[in-house]
Amino acid sequence: MFRHTAAVLTVASVVILTACSNAEAPPSAEAGASALSKAALPSECVDHPLLAAMPTVQTIASKPLTEVECQPFSISMTYGEPGTSAEILLIDSKAPVPEESGPMSGLLAAAQETAFKSVGAGVEMTKGLREAALSSPPALASIGGEDYLPVVMDAPSGEPIVIGVEPKDSGGRVGSVMSALKGRYGLTIHIEQDALSGAAAARTAYQPYLSAMRLNALP
Repeated sequence: MFRHTAAVLTVASVVILTACSNAEAPPSAEAGASALSKAALPSECVDHPLLAAMPTVQTIASKPLTEVECQPFSISMTYGEPGTSAEILLIDSKAPVPEESGPMSGLLAAAQETAFKSVGAGVEMTKGLREAALSSPPALASIGGEDYLPVVMDAPSGEPIVIGVEPKDSGGRVGSVMSALKGRYGLTIHIEQDALSGAAAARTAYQPYLSAMRLNALP
């Protein structure tokens, strides 16, 4: 489920990139840009409206910022090198479609909405798995106990932030962070680290990235 969600988001971003690679973003996020250094940002990221909610630090969990990529309705930041990296992706399903998109406008708007709905579906599935296990002692035992429950936390605006965790017998591997915020924003964070196992490890690994986000800045 977590790989599927990431794939949907990637496809949507590619569609936007192909159609609108030179689109201008509405002005905002000056504080975020200055903290990251405008010189270090790709031109399409300067004043991007989502930048205000993204981390301003150059290093998280000892991983340096290695890539920033922006599309008209999304922004992603990658920390660390391939194989051990962490990627933060924030999308806005209601961002204006660039006027120059022309006949592609409908497709682009649909891609934005699909990406957001995919995140929301992942959140609901993860919450459902946790609730089902908590409501049944045999089910909880079958996944390996409470340390193999999916993680559910609250975002600053009250929506759930979830992290999938596999049952112990399946390796207990940790999935991605997902959250559908304010009815329009989709947040995913993925760490490339196969050794992560269990809910406690999930919280420890992802907390520095969640703490670096500035989600209260989302309108």
